[in-house]
Amino acid sequence: MSIFSSGFARKTLGLMAAATFILIMIALLSLWMVARTQDSASSVANDRQVRIAAGTILTALLNAETAQRGFLLTGDEAYLGPLTGAESDLPRYFTALREAAQRARDTSAEIDQLEQLASMKMRELTRTVELQRAGRHDDALTIVNTGEGRTAMDDARKVLGQIIASAESEVGDNLGAMERDAKQLAWVTGLGGLSIVLFSLAAFYIVKQNTAGLVAARQTVLELNTGLEDRVAERTTSLTRANDEIQRFAYIVSHDLRAPLVNIMGFTSELEVGTAALKTYFAAAEPNEDQILSARRAAEEEIPEAVHFIRTSTHKMDGLIGAILKLSREGRRELKRERVDLDALVRGGGANLQHQLDTADAAIDIPKELPSVVGDRLALEQVFGNILENAVKYLAKDRPGLIEVEGEESGGRVKIRIKDNGRGIEEKDLERVFELFRRAGPQDRPGEGVGLAHVRALVRRMGGDVTVASRFGHGTTFEVDLPKKSRTKDTYAESL
Repeated sequence: MSIFSSGFARKTLGLMAAATFILIMIALLSLWMVARTQDSASSVANDRQVRIAAGTILTALLNAETAQRGFLLTGDEAYLGPLTGAESDLPRYFTALREAAQRARDTSAEIDQLEQLASMKMRELTRTVELQRAGRHDDALTIVNTGEGRTAMDDARKVLGQIIASAESEVGDNLGAMERDAKQLAWVTGLGGLSIVLFSLAAFYIVKQNTAGLVAARQTVLELNTGLEDRVAERTTSLTRANDEIQRFAYIVSHDLRAPLVNIMGFTSELEVGTAALKTYFAAAEPNEDQILSARRAAEEEIPEAVHFIRTSTHKMDGLIGAILKLSREGRRELKRERVDLDALVRGGGANLQHQLDTADAAIDIPKELPSVVGDRLALEQVFGNILENAVKYLAKDRPGLIEVEGEESGGRVKIRIKDNGRGIEEKDLERVFELFRRAGPQDRPGEGVGLAHVRALVRRMGGDVTVASRFGHGTTFEVDLPKKSRTKDTYAESL
């Protein structure tokens, strides 16, 4: 019975597809909400600059007016410092206000009016100071008493108040939008996590049902074939192995699919923390040094890092799903029977690796002609191609590589041994290398941990088996045991 067949395969792949879709949607929504938060933060910063620039202009005008009054009352030139400063600084202040307003919203008409009023006020102040200096104190007071300067100042204050109030309103709206986005992101993540948990429970329920079916099938076989002891023993072993492998497969898939989700949820929390830091900074009228540093760290380090790890986890999930689908498609292919010259097949596989052999200063030695078998040519090419490629990939760097291939035929079976002098496999990892998505030793070579699991599945599907022996640091030997004539019908995942 195959875990990749019938309703079980459809349900399992359907659950995987749904879980993958949810993860992708969580990632996309997270990225979209982060972008919205960044836009809101940028708008808050711009409106804050408008508010600061408008306040600076108002302060400069008030200081200039105070300086005029002090000079008219005392005649002391020392009072005129703020007035002189305002004359030189106001053009720069208005330039800053216009630039900030252009980034936030169009208030050019209000700024033009404000600039006219400020010019009128400054002309009034400058004229009275000049008259005072000329000894015409009464004429200067006459200009002050007309009230034109006071009217211009009052109008300027009103326009500045409108600009500042509008900027304050925009800041409040954007901070509210940031808070809503943070809450929505938390809901999206929570619902996504709950959905994945439900999918996992459903997957385990399906596996449990299928396992119960396997046990029932095994019992039926025992009852119907009590006289066929050899076949019963073979079938019992096959079913037991399938049962164990199904449980392991379900655990591996659920574990490896959950790991990227945990990363996404974790770094979504980092986004919330970073957003909170930005909110604290922009909400403060005069942020302190700690708030500034925290906001800068969130914008420059924490939020970009969280987005990067969310993307990485999504790509990892896509790779795992792709590998599972590839194995599923391969498992549905019907094996064909034809005579295969293993000598020519293995030598051809070695020739395909000649470039890698030359690069690694290695060679493949086949001292005697290998026997032939009746089996599926494509499956055999994949089996020996994977083993030879792994032998080349994991050769030791401190000595020339040598890969020896030898075969023997006995009792209707063919054994092919592929021995290398590479870096070897630790004893605890000898069976681990055949597990799906599991790799042994340092992870310094590319791969998904699928190749040898695929090899063992194909060999078992043809009625054989593959084993490994190794001395760590000295080399590894893979032995492929095949029937002289492979059977034609079996299940792929039963062997996986």
